[in-house]
Amino acid sequence: MVSKRILTTKAKANMVASEDVYSADNQLIIPKGTVLTEDIITALKDHSVFAIRVDTSWDGVTPVMMGEETTEEIPGDAGEEIPYIEFRILEVPDDGIINTKDTKEFKEFESSFIESVDDLKNVFNSVVMKNEEIDTGLLLSDVKEVVSKGRNSFHILDMLQCMRGYDDVTYVHCMNVALLSNLIGRTIYPEISHEELEVLTLSGLLCDIGKILVPEEVISKSGRLTLPEYNIAKTHVFHGNNILKGLNLDPRIAEVAMRHHERCDGSGYPGGLKCNQIEEFARIVAIADTYDAMTTDRPYRPAICPFDVIHMFEREGLVKYDVKFLLPFLEKAAHAYVNTRVILSTGETGRVIMVNRKELSKPVVKVGDNYYDLSKETSISIKNIVI
Repeated sequence: MVSKRILTTKAKANMVASEDVYSADNQLIIPKGTVLTEDIITALKDHSVFAIRVDTSWDGVTPVMMGEETTEEIPGDAGEEIPYIEFRILEVPDDGIINTKDTKEFKEFESSFIESVDDLKNVFNSVVMKNEEIDTGLLLSDVKEVVSKGRNSFHILDMLQCMRGYDDVTYVHCMNVALLSNLIGRTIYPEISHEELEVLTLSGLLCDIGKILVPEEVISKSGRLTLPEYNIAKTHVFHGNNILKGLNLDPRIAEVAMRHHERCDGSGYPGGLKCNQIEEFARIVAIADTYDAMTTDRPYRPAICPFDVIHMFEREGLVKYDVKFLLPFLEKAAHAYVNTRVILSTGETGRVIMVNRKELSKPVVKVGDNYYDLSKETSISIKNIVI
């Protein structure tokens, strides 16, 4: 039987587990061949199982659904039953732009991303729960594989936006931060050495490893944190630093775990350090961390529109973040949304056709035969991106 790995959040009742599923402490949750139910899916989520492998038909894409009609007779070799495949006609919007989510490239990116996050979760648990060394080779190989699925940095940013909405906050967030930090590093330092880029990438991947030691009820709280809860959440930087500095890693990685919430104006934590006092890689990871956190769903709020986040960076970020890294990143981020369909505050749906370099958060949007320059049409804004 062919199988594929899917996010637990995308699992549905009647799918069939194609392998044993274990908890972080190596306890069997469900055996291979289990037909999923809503209760089983809930139990998997309760055990923080990020992804599982399920049976598919021979195409490797369509999950087998027990109790549903999934095959029909198609002429083939004598005695051979060929599974029925549902072919879907791809609907192309009137403007001729195909959604990134509907492309083969994105499907490959998503599959590689899920595998990588699953590995990251296992590594985190092995390090924190079993005191094992970090398999940096595996993690770096995974990131390299994900990066290889993108044509360029704009394409990677576009595909990351399509990955929004997954609720395994810590691990998905760490992978996103690693990819964004890697992108910033390669953008600012085109000649960056392989070794330095690996340290930066690992710094992003491991920056929030300390969250594993923060109570789950604080990390996953659906409402705003109280001040005492917020103070508990902030301890993840100390936990992360303590975990990482005891391992055989470049010392900057532990320093980034401690300092990625510091801000150049001294308003960050835990030390209130200012720009030149903060490790350079921590200044990069701070930008990646903030951008991803704000553009991603959180238990206490939905994702913020990327153009609103870019506007926040333009308005407040110039003093809080290192502009040497921030401005080139924002330009990359804004340009990644050219040709993306958006919903305006007027209720109209249009397409971003050009970025205003002086106001990156206010692009030119084409709606039908009309063009809105949002840097001049100040009463109109982008409410959502269509992904």
